[in-house]
Formats: sequence, C-alpha cells, structure tokens
Amino acid sequence: MEKNILQDYTNAKARVKYLRKAAEKLEKKIERLEHTGYGLVGDTVSRGKRGKKPLGTVRISGFPVPEYQETVCQLKLRKKLLKTEEMKLEKIVSEIEKFIESINDIEMRNILSFYYIEGMTWASVACEMNKLYKNKYYTENSCRMKYERFLKKF
Repeated sequence: MEKNILQDYTNAKARVKYLRKAAEKLEKKIERLEHTGYGLVGDTVSRGKRGKKPLGTVRISGFPVPEYQETVCQLKLRKKLLKTEEMKLEKIVSEIEKFIESINDIEMRNILSFYYIEGMTWASVACEMNKLYKNKYYTENSCRMKYERFLKKF
C-alpha cells in the first residue's frame, strides 16, 4: 500500500510536469500566431487569363484561422486536464504526508519529506540532513540506501 502511494506520487508529478510543458508549448504557438508574422500565410495567384496570356499576378495573404482555433481548443483541453491532474496530485500529497507522519523513525521521516514533499535530489537531501544532524555525516548514497532499506522492510 505505502509503496504504491510513493510510486503514484512520482507518476502523478511526472504527468503534471508533462502537461505543464505541453500547455506552455501551445501558449507559445498561439502567441507566435497572434503577434508575429509567423501566423500570416501568403500565396501568389494569377488574376485571370485573356486567351493564353495571364492578366497578371497578385500576392494574397491571410491568417490561418482553422489552425489558430484548433490550437486554442487544444490549449483549453490541456489546461482542463492539467487542473484535474493537479487536484489528483494534491490528494496524493496529503496521503503521502499522512504516511510519512505514521513512520516511527524520525530520521526516515525527514529523508522522505525532503525527497518527496520538497522534491529535492538525493544530494540536496544529504545536504539538508547534514544541516539538521550535526553529529552525523550524510552523503547522497547513504540517504538513498537508507531509503531503499526502508522500502525493503515493507
């Protein structure tokens, strides 16, 4: 049960990160379409013919409305999806906080809080643990190994 919560949290966090990045891409695309020459489409057409000779050519340009509308629709969908995923993530975070508080080992609680709740790397976790515990020395590997041993107990 507890391992699943931690794995679910990691997966949900990655999903939210992906959706944010995708929404940012779409926002940049919309901005390019609206505010730069990127959105303008042009073509050269003939004005007609008199016999076999063309009467001349004209350059026409316009805004790609279908592409713009599709991109705006995709962005709305991504933002809606992002909102639901963020709500799921918040729910999982509260479950993880309850799980961490249920652990008897305070040192392990600190390691898990730094790693999962704060989103730190193992090197950052070790640095923070060294600040908390002056009489011990923590390394990146020692924190990770304590975590792995803790998970094996379950």
